[in-house]
Amino acid sequence: MSGMKLVSLGLLLCATACLAGCFTLDSADVHQTNEEHVCVRNYGWYLFSLVPLACGNASEDPFLPWAIFRNDVTKEKIQKRFMDYARFYGKTPTDMTYYSQESVLFEIPGADFPIPLPYILTYKEVQLSGVLK
Repeated sequence: MSGMKLVSLGLLLCATACLAGCFTLDSADVHQTNEEHVCVRNYGWYLFSLVPLACGNASEDPFLPWAIFRNDVTKEKIQKRFMDYARFYGKTPTDMTYYSQESVLFEIPGADFPIPLPYILTYKEVQLSGVLK
């Protein structure tokens, strides 16, 4: 394989990894109230809003950080991870809030303008935040 083909393949793999999707579980302690704020988030890309292409891997022990052709951008999957986290630390969840977004224009997260490819690629995101006592 020539050097140019290797560079092109490397760039393609990097772009795929960057746009594939991401699953995150973030937490912050509130020392004054002895509470912990937890936010679980996952997003991914879909073909015609139906066929999952790539998203963050929501399984508990992921081999890869993203899942290909599997729908992990669901309220049920992020709620399970949130509840598993609370159970592991022996805390009680309260004040849970969901957020979901679906965009039918191809938007790169963080960019200010959409690329006009309506209904072909869809971006979906689901978040769950809550307080653990």
